[in-house]
Amino acid sequence: MKAKLAALDLKIQLAGVVVVVGLLGFVGHMLLVSPQSASVAKIQTQIDDEQTQIYRRRALLKSGQHPPTIQTADLFRLARAMPDREDMPGIILTLSQVAQSAGIKFDLIEPVLDPVASAGSYSTHRIHLKFNGDFYGLSDFLFRLRSLVAVRDGKLLADGRLFNVDTLTFKMQDNTFPKISAELFVQAYVYSGATGAAAAPTTAPLTTPSTGTDSSTTPSGPPPTTPPTSSPTGATALGAS
Repeated sequence: MKAKLAALDLKIQLAGVVVVVGLLGFVGHMLLVSPQSASVAKIQTQIDDEQTQIYRRRALLKSGQHPPTIQTADLFRLARAMPDREDMPGIILTLSQVAQSAGIKFDLIEPVLDPVASAGSYSTHRIHLKFNGDFYGLSDFLFRLRSLVAVRDGKLLADGRLFNVDTLTFKMQDNTFPKISAELFVQAYVYSGATGAAAAPTTAPLTTPSTGTDSSTTPSGPPPTTPPTSSPTGATALGAS
């Protein structure tokens, strides 16, 4: 047998070896790889089906995740920008926090004790501020103060109260710009209802004596007098200019 194989041409021997190897590979593929490939294809089909169902469920959930606009959110932002009470400690704290964010510090922050200005459904309260420092720091403060309340694309954005700079005067210190000294008056807005009655300062009513016909109930002595009201001076006059 070996003699016969040795008598064959070398090319025929190589061809026989290749055929035998090919047959063994084909048989191994059919017995081992092909079943596994079918199993992998089946698993992949199941994965694709599950992924499709996940996409469909996500689409259904997303279509139901758009609740109607809640109007109370707008009312909350409006109440934050213009609350219905003065809260002067909160106003001073807000001004101090904005100044700290801008990297400056005011020498004076005080409310102005003059009659509250009322217009329609809101009123304003004036605050007097004095500053000595950098001009650019003061500019940053004014920008941040104005940015507390803004309207973008028709939507109200409120990160704090609504303020307005009434008057601002400043001068350079010994011609060393940007070092300046400044004095400004800021208005804080308060919602006072439809008639603006809440904006008026509350005072205790004066009691008047009875004017009945019975002389025994008429008090004796001079009638009560009220102290004269003086016009605001000082910081109020500066703010009015």
